Amino acid sequence: MHRFSSLVAVMAFLLILTGTLASGSGGSTMMLQWTGHLAGSGAISDPPAKYSHVYQLVAVSVLVLTILMAFWLWISDSRRYIKTLAGITVGVLLVLAVGLLIPGLSVFSLGYDLGIQAFFGLTVCLALFTRTDWRWDHPKTPDVASPSVRQILVFMTGALFLQSLLGEGFHRGNLGIAPHLVLGIVVTLCAVWVLEMALNKFAHSRPFKMSAILLAELVGLELFLGIISYSMGLDAGVASAPQPGLLVMQVTHAAVGALVLATSLFTTFQAFKYLAPAESVISLVNQQRNPELDQQQE
Repeated sequence: MHRFSSLVAVMAFLLILTGTLASGSGGSTMMLQWTGHLAGSGAISDPPAKYSHVYQLVAVSVLVLTILMAFWLWISDSRRYIKTLAGITVGVLLVLAVGLLIPGLSVFSLGYDLGIQAFFGLTVCLALFTRTDWRWDHPKTPDVASPSVRQILVFMTGALFLQSLLGEGFHRGNLGIAPHLVLGIVVTLCAVWVLEMALNKFAHSRPFKMSAILLAELVGLELFLGIISYSMGLDAGVASAPQPGLLVMQVTHAAVGALVLATSLFTTFQAFKYLAPAESVISLVNQQRNPELDQQQE
């Protein structure tokens, strides 16, 4: 089940990449026609955009694999929260599929982007939680920072979801670059802060430290690729000939962004596995040292 869930997560990753390819090569017009055809508003008259058929093939494959994965998890002896998470994942994907039948909506709208990002995050969670060695009852280290590392990582993961939407809004001309850039700087500062804490205060927790290092490296790479992509976009705006390298850079930036989101989720879960609020850890230690405390309270 872990391998099958990982396959679904990889396919969701490919769905994001092929969607970027299709939208960057004129796929928005094609998909508007396709959704209109599905809704019965007319037939497709123009030739399909480049990469659009690849996107449709990946989308159908993801839908089938996700339903099979959820069914397998429900009939298995997996933990209840995993089954619930699988049901939510299928629900999100079905909402996106049904949304294609509504006239006037496109798979390249911001609402669809939000759904795809949420679906990808859910598949990453399922791929992690179905590991045979995944458990939450590891010995905890007090998280004495203020704000805590866990709080920073939760904020950072949420900011990454929002940042991807702001980036899509910029590429489609709905928003300026400033919100996406400012939030990217905030995410970078959070990643550096988490890295500093992991190296100095939680160096003994090797799994958490390695995930924090990987997260900081990917965030730095994404920021670098974002600057290059923006610069190439400015050059393409004044160039007389098409710039095919711009699409390659946009897809690369989207790929690294998806990897950053997945790594942020993984690092957040690692923090919840190995770290705990200082008050709860101290309370647990005191109860273990004073076994008669509960009896006295009763």
